[in-house]
Amino acid sequence: MHSCESATFWNKPPHTTRFLLVRHGETDWNKEKRFQGHTDIPLNARGVEQAYLLRARLERIAHAAGVAIGGLYDLCTSSDLGRALHTAQVLHGAHPEPIAASPHLRERHYGHLSGLTGDEMQAKSPLEFKALRAREPNAPITGGESLSHFYARISSQINELLGQHAGKTILLVAHGGVLDCIYRQATGEPLHTPRAWLLPNCALNVVDHSHTTGFSVQLWGDVAHLLEDAGDEVDGRVA
Repeated sequence: MHSCESATFWNKPPHTTRFLLVRHGETDWNKEKRFQGHTDIPLNARGVEQAYLLRARLERIAHAAGVAIGGLYDLCTSSDLGRALHTAQVLHGAHPEPIAASPHLRERHYGHLSGLTGDEMQAKSPLEFKALRAREPNAPITGGESLSHFYARISSQINELLGQHAGKTILLVAHGGVLDCIYRQATGEPLHTPRAWLLPNCALNVVDHSHTTGFSVQLWGDVAHLLEDAGDEVDGRVA
């Protein structure tokens, strides 16, 4: 992986599609280690601050590259849930192109377990929670998505973006589970393996795709712009 502070980092090959990936800023449910899923929870004050700190970082990077912040990417897409869309709006600022908000980039749907902590899930549905902890790809959740169905939704959306915007740079703002799926798609990491990479709120992540060599992770979990540890509660919810 490379430093994104130099202008040369942004001189990607012309036939490479680049994803600037951002997990939304912090919410109160993140702090409480609740599974948010499709529940539309807003950013808290710290989450808003994180978004503005990342925007300032992107402005510094853009200045070093000799472009305006909008010159770092061609288009912005986001989950349509408020915590991601609000983050995207802060980052996108006065960019002339509208944000493409999509329900296809939502977090995994946890069905009747949405909004619960791990302990509350264990009490309500121990078998489903056991399968969730074990990352069993095809285990169902009542009213929600299996892990394999969620992954198929996200990978299909990424492939669609690759087809529609080949050679472009895409700012994509979504959720921890979404970025986990993209990392696995890019690296070939199986769905059932425990996560060994971080998913901090408002970290900067960069993944490239070439039609000849496929995906490559250029930067992951960079939080140099944040004033304090962004935290990564995702696995902590089920530890």
